[in-house]
Order: sequence, then structure tokens, then C-alpha cells
Amino acid sequence: MRSINLLPPEAHVKEQARERFARFALIGLVYVAVLTALTFIWQGRVTVAEDDAAFQQDANRLLEAQVAEFGSIESLVGEYDANVSLMETALADDLSWGRVLNDLGRILPDSVWLESFTGAVDSDPATSAVGTVQVTGVGFDFPDVSAWLRSLDSDRFPAATGTWVTSVAEGQIGSATVVNFVSQTSLTEAARSDRLDTRIPRTGL
Repeated sequence: MRSINLLPPEAHVKEQARERFARFALIGLVYVAVLTALTFIWQGRVTVAEDDAAFQQDANRLLEAQVAEFGSIESLVGEYDANVSLMETALADDLSWGRVLNDLGRILPDSVWLESFTGAVDSDPATSAVGTVQVTGVGFDFPDVSAWLRSLDSDRFPAATGTWVTSVAEGQIGSATVVNFVSQTSLTEAARSDRLDTRIPRTGL
């Protein structure tokens, strides 16, 4: 059977308006819910990003502190290198004169004594000698001068090489006849000191 609507047309229009309002309201609620959900999601991401930024700032501050420490270390390294360079310059031609004198006293023949000692550094790169020693000595006879020369050129005195007598003559001490001589010796690398190695601390910097 066909239904008959007894309501006036205005009621039908109002009902349709209410339905449209309800649909718009529902759509609005869904839209608000979606916006709210998106807001929470983005807020969570923003919070994570802020936490990451704060963590990175802390890491940056730590790195800056380490860089500052390294800066002071670099300053110390520069000062150390400057001091090493200064010592290397000062001790470049350093000879162990104490060891040279000790060796001379050890190999000195019993019949020879020295009256003077003159040592000099030779920094000329054209020569193999690192220094020279000149002594004025006295012996009882000419063979004593030969013994002196043999002593300096022996293995007992590795710092010396090429010893020769520049002058020799008889002399008198009281009533005794003696032989006065002057000899010169070239010093080898064995005469160099080790003060540079012992005074410079070696580091792994």
C-alpha cells in the first residue's frame, strides 16, 4: 500500500535541514578528531626533536670542552717543539770534553806528562773531524813521544784519529834532559756527547 505523508511540507524541509546539520556536525567532529590526533602525533615528534636537539647541544658542549683542552695541548706541544729546537741548536756540536780528558788521562804513558790542553769544536761539514785537541807535553826521551802517539791512535781512544807531532825539541828540567813536544789530534764522532738525547724527553705527541 502506498504511504501517505500527512505532515506539511515545512516539516519535511526542517527534517532535511536537521539531517544535513547532523551530517555536518559529524563531519566536523571527525575533522576535529583527526586534527587532534595529528596534533598529538606532531607534538610527539616535536618533543622527540627537541630532546634530540638538547642531546646534540650537550654533545656539542662536550666537544667544545674537548677542543679547548686540545688547544691547550697544542700550545704545550708548540712550546715543547720550540724548546727542543733550541736545545738541538745549542747542542748541535756538543762534545764530551770530560770523557775526552778522562780517556787521555787513562792512556797517558807513565813517562809522559801534559803541560797544556786546548780543545776546539770543528763544525766544518767539509771535514770528517768534529773537533781538535792540541796538547803540550813532556817526555823523558824521544821514544816516549812515540809511545804517546801510539796511545792516541790505539783502540783505547776511539775518539781520536790522525794524531801527529807539530814540534819536538830537547829541553832541560833542572839538570835532567827532557823532550818537549806539541801534538794535535782530530776528534771523531765518538767524542760527541749524549746530552741532547738524555735531556729531551721523548713523547708520543
